[in-house]
Amino acid sequence: MISKKKIIKIIDLARKCSLCAMSHFKNLDSTQVHYKEDHSPLTKADLEVNKIAVEGLKKLFPDIDIVSEEFKKSHNSLKNNKIFWLVDPIDGTKEFINKSPNFTVNFALIKNNFPVFGLIAQPHTDTVWYNYNGKAWKLDKNSKFENSKQIECSKINYNKITTLSSLNHRTKELENWMSLVKPIKDIDVGSSIKFCYLAEGKVDIYPRTAPTMEWDIAAGHSILKAAGGNLYCDNGFEMQYGKTDFKNSNFLAFGKTNNLPSKYLIFLNDQNFESYENDINYAVDELKKGNLVAFPTETVYGLGAIGDSEKAIKSVYTAKKRPLNNPLIAHTFSREEAEKHIEFTSIAKILTKSFWPGPLTIIGQTKNNKFTKILSQGKSTLALRVPSHPVALDLMKRVNVPILAPSANLSGQVSPTSAEHVINDFGPAFYGEGWKLSKIIAYGSCAIGLESTVIDCRGEIPIILRHGFITKEMIIDVLKTDVLDLENNDNELISPGQLKSHYSPKANVFINQKKSMENSGWLTFGSTPKSLQKHKNLFNLSPTKNLFQACFLLYSGLRYLDSLGVKNIQVMPIPNESIGVAINDRLKRASYKN
Repeated sequence: MISKKKIIKIIDLARKCSLCAMSHFKNLDSTQVHYKEDHSPLTKADLEVNKIAVEGLKKLFPDIDIVSEEFKKSHNSLKNNKIFWLVDPIDGTKEFINKSPNFTVNFALIKNNFPVFGLIAQPHTDTVWYNYNGKAWKLDKNSKFENSKQIECSKINYNKITTLSSLNHRTKELENWMSLVKPIKDIDVGSSIKFCYLAEGKVDIYPRTAPTMEWDIAAGHSILKAAGGNLYCDNGFEMQYGKTDFKNSNFLAFGKTNNLPSKYLIFLNDQNFESYENDINYAVDELKKGNLVAFPTETVYGLGAIGDSEKAIKSVYTAKKRPLNNPLIAHTFSREEAEKHIEFTSIAKILTKSFWPGPLTIIGQTKNNKFTKILSQGKSTLALRVPSHPVALDLMKRVNVPILAPSANLSGQVSPTSAEHVINDFGPAFYGEGWKLSKIIAYGSCAIGLESTVIDCRGEIPIILRHGFITKEMIIDVLKTDVLDLENNDNELISPGQLKSHYSPKANVFINQKKSMENSGWLTFGSTPKSLQKHKNLFNLSPTKNLFQACFLLYSGLRYLDSLGVKNIQVMPIPNESIGVAINDRLKRASYKN
């Protein structure tokens, strides 16, 4: 992404910023400290370092926008929100003011909502950490680029956890988390140095339950990932950047692991452990009895049935009123479990390594065993996914049998992204002839809000059967080969989401609209046109034209306008790029009857 020559220049720029910061550090007094509207401290050093950093990056990358803590630019004003810099001129200003050495200068390059390059400089020691060529590196004082040392996270021993936290940011949620995990050692460190400690393998986990902004963590996230670790939100999904307000949710940064315990993410929030255990254990028992359980994933809420029971699988179709020719996706908790049921091609191996756990479903040839025949409903192919949501993973590990889980709504209608949506669709009885919905595990809204990408991996060329959060460009990027799109084929369905009419509210849906019709509600995108500003029935998917926000709100918006009783739902044009392709796919199918 960034050439070696430019990496060297970025390091030089960071060191220039460090020298400026240290010149103020040595002579800092109370008169130089001011406070912003949010009561966070601001010094002259923050402003001067920011000027050096922003001007330097502009010179090196004139076509890439910059968002900085001290040079705020709204998401809407970015020329290209697919790629931009995040800069924190002095991360840990409180440490800086208190004469602690643990303050840093942070640069991060964001591409398609994820960090692809990060640099953290510690001015006090003239140490630089960065990622380059898929690896993480450390550059000591006065050392040249060629003397950089590769660093790696340590593999987590869950019997001897060491954690990082900050005494300045202790919360009730963090204390509860600590009491659950019981680390053998907790180190108090300020600023992004925490990520560097993780990347070097000095500690295992950094839980964060206090507020942070994107520029606080993006550089550390990028370095950590290159060192073999990662950073997940409390919903089990990797942290994204370019959010409309640049604010982060609670998160967990961690070292190398193949099996991050779900409870480590679940209990970053104010979650009652006893109540959760009772709910999840009850859900497991009901699934094993052949009953249905609704639960959250990072995409939408699923209506789960245990995969070794023909009766349970049939009850899913009955409850949803789903056509029997529309196949279901099986969900499990690991790739190893998935490999018991389908043949993994080289393409499948690459894709699952890159995107599992996560919002990607693969189609594979079934293996010949009795269980898989039930799971696939006698077909020669099976759709499989490993979700990233911690509640879903916890449920699946305890059941220890793949769960068939289509969206927890009536077939063909708008998918649910909250427990409330499920209740609205199946309540108040929650049972019928041949089916019973025994439990809805409520755990907030789904992080993505759109069904998974489905890709057929059986042939030499992969075929996208349903677009989702994992875009065609992302797939091509990891496979280094072309990808095909399958045209609709209602006669031979091998994947959900292929029906021409789907995801439909009661109201008629009209896409790419500009003029109002009678008795209509509007899904808008971007600034509301003057002609619609007095319209009563509006739902804005994203005032800042953020496609990921639009994705998150799409089904909620359709449900909201439908609840108003409008006859028609009109949708403003949405760019058919990135995840906008998946959004437009859902809207096209929702409008098909028109």
